[in-house]
Amino acid sequence: MSKEHPKTADPISAPAGEADYIGPRIKELCDKQQITKYRLSQMTGITQTVLANIIKKESIPTIPTLEKICSALNISLAQFFAKNESQPDLTAEQREMVETWNGLNAEEREQLMKIIRTFQ
Repeated sequence: MSKEHPKTADPISAPAGEADYIGPRIKELCDKQQITKYRLSQMTGITQTVLANIIKKESIPTIPTLEKICSALNISLAQFFAKNESQPDLTAEQREMVETWNGLNAEEREQLMKIIRTFQ
């Protein structure tokens, strides 16, 4: 097994079960948020090659690497591994709000939250 290189966040060799879930899940989440592998690489500092290997199920990310990916996708590790069947479907308006939120940077999100709190 290879160890993670701190500068490139190289993943470790993948046992079959984890790789079968993690790679496709990353691709699914990126597709939903319309994030390309190139953009995810920019957002996380993880090379496109490493991301491609993870998505192709050739390796799995270490926990710190997966945390970077989840952070870029604006989800927690728990949400990453959650089964979607138990989550309710969102209305079109709710989906639009989530998509808008995902497109904001941290400062814009904080400003939006201040506005939302004024309505409570």
